[in-house]
Amino acid sequence: MSNPIGGAQKNLLKGIENVVDAKIRQMSKPEIMTGVVAEDPKGYKCIVRFNDTEKVCLLPEHLHDWISKDDIVFVTDTRGNQSQLVVTGSSGSTRGQTLVINDENKDKLTGGVTKFEDNNGDLTDNKLVVQ
Repeated sequence: MSNPIGGAQKNLLKGIENVVDAKIRQMSKPEIMTGVVAEDPKGYKCIVRFNDTEKVCLLPEHLHDWISKDDIVFVTDTRGNQSQLVVTGSSGSTRGQTLVINDENKDKLTGGVTKFEDNNGDLTDNKLVVQ
């Protein structure tokens, strides 16, 4: 003999499962994006271009001296809804004038410079010639 309540319970559980699955798909979750810095950052404000759209991102203090215009950056959308975008790192620059430091003892790249300071203390894209 089949249990009619068992079938109703299974249908109810299946319905609840469908609702929960739909809600989980709608949830916001952190996302990491890659973009290019559109202009030199000003304090904690960094404008990053993602394809054809520019977004204002937070630039943490420890990256202030490391990120500049034309750098390729990683940006974390911490809330998953683009309400809080944070620059979390850099993977280089779109500029041709960069200096990369290789540590031969460690057999890896250990640093780099994408802009150079002129005599006035301003960062520039001037060519650097090493002789």
